[in-house]
Amino acid sequence: MSIFSDMPSKSLGFIVSVIGDKDINTLWGCCQRGVDHVLGTGKAMRIRTTQFLLATLLMLASVGVLYFMRTVGIENMGDVDTWAAFSCGGLVVIYVLIRSGFSLRMADPSLAFVQMLYAIACNAAAFDIAGHGRGVTLPILSVILMFGMFGLSMRQVVFVALYGLILFGVAAGYALRHLSTDEPVELFAAYIFMVFVVLSATTVLTWRLQQMSAYMRKQKNQLALAFDKIQQIATRDELTGTANRRFMLEKMRDEVQRADRTSLPLLFAIIDIDHFKQINDSYGHHGGDRALQAFASLVQGAIRGNDTLARWGGEEFVVLLTDTDMSVGLVCLERIRAQVAEADIAVGDKHFKLTVSIGVTQYCRGDTAENAMARADAALYSAKAQGRNQIVCSEALS
Repeated sequence: MSIFSDMPSKSLGFIVSVIGDKDINTLWGCCQRGVDHVLGTGKAMRIRTTQFLLATLLMLASVGVLYFMRTVGIENMGDVDTWAAFSCGGLVVIYVLIRSGFSLRMADPSLAFVQMLYAIACNAAAFDIAGHGRGVTLPILSVILMFGMFGLSMRQVVFVALYGLILFGVAAGYALRHLSTDEPVELFAAYIFMVFVVLSATTVLTWRLQQMSAYMRKQKNQLALAFDKIQQIATRDELTGTANRRFMLEKMRDEVQRADRTSLPLLFAIIDIDHFKQINDSYGHHGGDRALQAFASLVQGAIRGNDTLARWGGEEFVVLLTDTDMSVGLVCLERIRAQVAEADIAVGDKHFKLTVSIGVTQYCRGDTAENAMARADAALYSAKAQGRNQIVCSEALS
């Protein structure tokens, strides 16, 4: 048993030893270049040419069937050679249009609709040429429709169905009037009826599949929207629209790792709205919510796109300033403090002002986000103790 199982590997080894690895690689490279030359190298081009080759295989199979029928002596067959040359010649033209890129100028670069119309026309011609074997063209028509209909719009599908029915009707009429046949008219009527059944069934099936596809796309979009909403709930503060604490903790870990890896500066700042309880007591929770929203909007507009603002809890917010040293960070935070102090918050016909206290620290390489936050929190406490509405950095603490 092992002798037989070893034979393929031994044969392959023998071939490799005779031809040589270099020659095999050269041969493989030639094959790849040949495939690239036929199918193209771009993804979109390969899809179009591959679809075309499938249609070509179907056409060649149809040609082979007609030649087989002629070989076995099916009666009353027409000029198969001319039909085969015309059918294959049309495919060559379509391939040249696709492979040259000329079809890119058209609405459908794959020419699927054109290929469908051409294949049905060839199939209708085969109906007349096949003589007493003309019934074989009906299953071929079914396969053509199966391959092509599902890539068309519903309007094109209906057009193809009417086009096919008319062509086969003309082909049947031509066979009865101009071709010598002893087949009864009723048989031709049955052929046309079957063509009608095939085309109608394919049209209905395509319509149903397109409905299902549209429904699936709708469901997919709804799921994507639901997932985005869940993501928003999981990572965003509902009231202010800023990042929430969970998101900020993950962001801190990522930025700390990046700072350790790149040695770029990173600042942690904690911002607390001064006397927020008094705002709630004086203007109600609606006034407090309005203050939080106005504050978050001001800060979000004052920081850069690569910085992150998050609601840490209550009236406390955290700002993560990436690629920023202390001197630049203090300028940014002072701008935030001044803009908040100048802002006029309206709640109904009442207006009030806000101030904030800010504690900031520079992340030290090899430290942890928790330690950096502890230093920033200590700086914030110092800012409050010194009278609020100011910025204190951790380096200034004794």
